[in-house]
Amino acid sequence: MSATSNSPDTDSGELTLIYLPGYAQFLLDHHLEELAAEFIRLFREVNLPMLAFFESMPEDQLLELSKKTTAHLLTAFVKNRAVENIVATVNRWSQDQLPNIGRNQIATNDIGAVSYVRKQALTSFLTRYSADPQVIIQVVREIDRYVLELQNRMIAQYISVLNEHLNQQLHFTEKITDTAPAIIATFNAHTGKYLFISQGFEVLLGFSPERVLDEGIGFLMNLIHPDDLVKLMDENARALEKVNRLPMGADEVQVSEFRYRIRHQNGNYRWFQTYGTVFDRNSEGKVEHILNISLDITDQVDAEHQAQDKKRQLEQSNASLQEFAYIASHDLKEPLRKITAFGDRLLQNQGTKMDEEGQLYLSKIIDAAQRMHEMIGDVLSVSLISSDQTFGKHSLQRLLEEVLQALEHQIEQVNADIQSDQLPEVMVVASQFRQLFLNLLTNAFKFARKENPPVVRITHRFLQPAEIAQPGLTPARRYLELKIADNGIGFDNRYANKIFAIFQRLHAKKEFEGTGIGLAICRKIVENHGGIISASGIPNQGATFTIVIPG
Repeated sequence: MSATSNSPDTDSGELTLIYLPGYAQFLLDHHLEELAAEFIRLFREVNLPMLAFFESMPEDQLLELSKKTTAHLLTAFVKNRAVENIVATVNRWSQDQLPNIGRNQIATNDIGAVSYVRKQALTSFLTRYSADPQVIIQVVREIDRYVLELQNRMIAQYISVLNEHLNQQLHFTEKITDTAPAIIATFNAHTGKYLFISQGFEVLLGFSPERVLDEGIGFLMNLIHPDDLVKLMDENARALEKVNRLPMGADEVQVSEFRYRIRHQNGNYRWFQTYGTVFDRNSEGKVEHILNISLDITDQVDAEHQAQDKKRQLEQSNASLQEFAYIASHDLKEPLRKITAFGDRLLQNQGTKMDEEGQLYLSKIIDAAQRMHEMIGDVLSVSLISSDQTFGKHSLQRLLEEVLQALEHQIEQVNADIQSDQLPEVMVVASQFRQLFLNLLTNAFKFARKENPPVVRITHRFLQPAEIAQPGLTPARRYLELKIADNGIGFDNRYANKIFAIFQRLHAKKEFEGTGIGLAICRKIVENHGGIISASGIPNQGATFTIVIPG
């Protein structure tokens, strides 16, 4: 293969995990021993080569060792130190400190098997953790990112081990590489001639390694997909230019990688990911030979494309649904506006000619049309909430103050007292949180007791994942809890869940105005932020709404 594009320094960087830490804590608390046993079972199922070095260990000791390493891994996830855990493992490998196994006894089969088993074991308990498909998808994505990081760093270390041994014993390296499910090659960066091609080239692409050795880089260039060739050559040139500027000895951990398609002997194109590093330099300090390890990732790329297609179809479906909702609501509102307008005109101009019963019926028609107009607007608001994903870091205090300014006249009318501690900055959709505050405050004003002016108290605190575990809550590193408490008429807690359902009311329309959608909109907004909202009440004392979102 040819040299490849630059990748980040493999000794630095950290995975930022949002959903996996909560899942890892769940496994630590409830399924540690089961997960440790599942690791052992899967390693045996895939016939992990390095497992042979543990055959003499009693089963109970093997399980205890697995529990220890599993707990260490899960703790790293919980603390968001996944890369630190990987680096520590790779360092123990490089320093020959692994238990029961030497640094040179790990093969590429071990790397692939470890990555596969870790993903399969970690995902096997997901359905016990959550029934929400979105939560499961997010956790799986972060597991995939971790597995890819693990694989990349293990391959980089494997390249380092190979590099060392290539310099010491070429025939020993050939024996290793010919059994690896990858294409391992060294070639001259100046002549394009190959020194070595593993048997993996014939296994994965159908061409004999001897043909590549005879024809050189030109043969491979004819196999690479035309759409990928120019970019590959450009990235290759830039990678060589970069490492040539480095001093001797400074390129040992420089690993470049690139994805591209190459044609199989049967005519089909396969996706490959190549990892390249400097094998040696000439007397002038310039790169002479390059070592490449190339993996067939066709199945992985196909899965990524299928996921992208499904996401695109879902986005198109959502866009069509939102467009339909908007058009439908507009078409419904227009005749209602006419009913209200002509009804008002009829009542003003012809009302005196009607008897009392006629005037009553006409008033009811006008009121019903107005309520329907408001209801359609609220339903449209609900349908459009999920379409707005413009998350940003916003001050909730400022958003609250903007809402209070908008409600200034109403606050004066009801003589309301709004109290709030200094609310923090968090990642939210600003327009939606303004609507959330607006709905909850107007709800408190509407359900105030006649003898007492409304008092609303807004407080907040941050929670750790261990402090809260409720279904529907997106896993996160920490959470923000908001409480909006009032001194109104309250409600019986038997109806705590009912009040968030669309069109549900605990009181008759003649007692309190509204469409019965306001709190349903609040729930939709909170859920769009990966959170949950709940309510509790005491009749004639007040109600408290509690919101928890990732913070």
